[in-house]
Amino acid sequence: MRVTRTFTQATHVAACAIALAGAAQAQRQASSGNGFLFGPPAGSLTFRAGYASANASSDLFSQMTTDLSLKRGDFSSFAYGLDLAFALRPRIDLVLSADLSGMDKKSDYREWQDALGMPIEQTTSFERQSYAANLKYNLRPTGRTLGRFAWVPARYVPWVSAGLGRTLYRFKQDGDFIDFGFNNRVSHDSFSSRKWGAAAQLAAGLDWSLNQRTALTSQVKYLWGKADLNLDYSGFDPIDLSGLGMTAGLTIRF
Repeated sequence: MRVTRTFTQATHVAACAIALAGAAQAQRQASSGNGFLFGPPAGSLTFRAGYASANASSDLFSQMTTDLSLKRGDFSSFAYGLDLAFALRPRIDLVLSADLSGMDKKSDYREWQDALGMPIEQTTSFERQSYAANLKYNLRPTGRTLGRFAWVPARYVPWVSAGLGRTLYRFKQDGDFIDFGFNNRVSHDSFSSRKWGAAAQLAAGLDWSLNQRTALTSQVKYLWGKADLNLDYSGFDPIDLSGLGMTAGLTIRF
């Protein structure tokens, strides 16, 4: 699936970023003697998975749920997430995030059948990819230094974040459709639209430390976004890309 391939590519990018951050951290250790185990981490990498709901409130979704046997909830789906964070201040991080989700659903016309009385069927897919730069504020200290030689992470750290970015969507339909402008003729066809749009997001979460290097992470994120449709869906308003996402995962500090 395209979402899985994109997530794999994002993981490779994150791995390269971790390697660069690790090299910078090693250089700092060599010059100062203040390694990770003896001080706060320079950043972290988080892998998340969960569920992404779609508001599906624009007129394209309204027509799809009116004409076809689709519900608004069908456009929500399983989701993946990736966060690469860098500490700016003791309680403030810069977080580069990616969230990916996608669904495929078979449907048919609610009130129409073909000449043989059979359902007129098609498949609809909807994918979202959002990428953002966020400022994250930890609502309590992330840890404490004991003497000169030990840094102990806090067990629980609640946080909030806000960010701006871009969202890429892909809306595609393939199957049999009724041409209401040509004697209600049924024909096989395919329609798709894929474009970028501006996005903003707010999130809140909780980090639960397992040890100095790892933590469990949960978060709730709301995304605002919309984008234009291409000629296959001319006449419709910009597509609604907004929705609430809930994910949990593992954080690795470096």
